[in-house]
Amino acid sequence: MKFLRNIENGAINIKKMGIIKGFLVISLSILLEMLGQVPQEFLNLFSGKFEKSVPYVIFVASVFVKFYVVIILLKWLSNSRNEQKLKYHLNPMSYVFAALMIIAFRMIFDNSLTLWVSNISMPNFINGTFKELSVSPVISMLSAIVIAPIYEEIIFRGILLKGMTKKINPAIALVVSALLFALVHFNIQQGINAFFLGLVIGFIYLTTESIYLSIFAHFINNLLALSVSSRFVLIGGRYAMRVHGIFFILGVIFLFIACMGYQQNKIKNVPDIYAQFIEI
Repeated sequence: MKFLRNIENGAINIKKMGIIKGFLVISLSILLEMLGQVPQEFLNLFSGKFEKSVPYVIFVASVFVKFYVVIILLKWLSNSRNEQKLKYHLNPMSYVFAALMIIAFRMIFDNSLTLWVSNISMPNFINGTFKELSVSPVISMLSAIVIAPIYEEIIFRGILLKGMTKKINPAIALVVSALLFALVHFNIQQGINAFFLGLVIGFIYLTTESIYLSIFAHFINNLLALSVSSRFVLIGGRYAMRVHGIFFILGVIFLFIACMGYQQNKIKNVPDIYAQFIEI
């Protein structure tokens, strides 16, 4: 995807935006996605006759809808002027520390807030969406682990967060983008998780300006959420709280290691011309 590469290397220059415009951007993306559901609903009329193939056709159609939503937003919110700036140079350790940061986040969140959040009931339409995805494990995995990280990171970090940091304080932009990321999940249970995840991935993006790294971090999170997170809720018995406490503390330790290693790796991987200024 050429536009993804252009976002990464700065060939696409996202225009600055305030909080209100950021809200309008997300509202527009939701509206465009809803309009894209119309032909998918039409395909559902044939679900009885082509029961096995329709879910896959609908999935492909939804991918095309997301693709064109991104194209429309980039046309509106960017220009072709190349951004000349100091870039963080990615290396294998960049991905290692990003993964460790997400693992730490999941250990902290899944052994604290999740124990309360999991008791909040999901809206019926969200349960219906999960049921539709569960029709095919292939569709479910591709949607959650591949499509969602790419699509959501382009919009929320590559466009929204990047644009807002050009007009308002980066810390405020980070919180606002995380709040909007939570709101578009349309339910409290996922929204709370999405807010804190948005803070973590937003931090990764702000410190590296790499859309590749934020997509990778989102991929790791969704993979863990599908495979490991549900296991923590099942921990029970007399020593359940102690076990959760141990995992929580380990998560804090991993987060500290990830942040420290992240910073050291960042210093090592800036162009040599800037190294002397960073060391000072």
